[in-house]
Amino acid sequence: MKKVFALLIFMVCGPVFAAELPGTLGDWHSVSKYIQPLITEYNGESHGNVTYMTYRRESPSATLDVILTEGTGTGNLYVPEKVNTEKGMMPSDSGFEVLKVSGHDAIFESRAFMPLALTVRAGDNIILTLESPSAGRDELLRTAEVILSSWRITE
Repeated sequence: MKKVFALLIFMVCGPVFAAELPGTLGDWHSVSKYIQPLITEYNGESHGNVTYMTYRRESPSATLDVILTEGTGTGNLYVPEKVNTEKGMMPSDSGFEVLKVSGHDAIFESRAFMPLALTVRAGDNIILTLESPSAGRDELLRTAEVILSSWRITE
């Protein structure tokens, strides 16, 4: 009976997304979580969710915001083959880097007076973003790898 009920929910609501943010990521511990529908449901059809989670670490003290956007309303993150290195109006210590994180296309961004940001095309219609004013580039990369390794997503 439970299997029939689960199948009916799946048929009515559509697929359940595989990506879930863990409560802990090594030394990082979740302190808040908020889930928002990506696009208001239309005709009973869900277009996805945005999950906002804030993590904290005690030593050294740091904060990490993780944003998981998933669903058909998300689309796929555009990652160019290479980034234009011309700064234009951006401060000289700003930059973008195209890279791979656990085999997934990603963009690392650093801007003056803004948190470092790493955005990963984690799968079809799944975008993972990590932002931190206190964690460095390598730590953001390692943390994204930990999250991605906990999912079973194929591109």
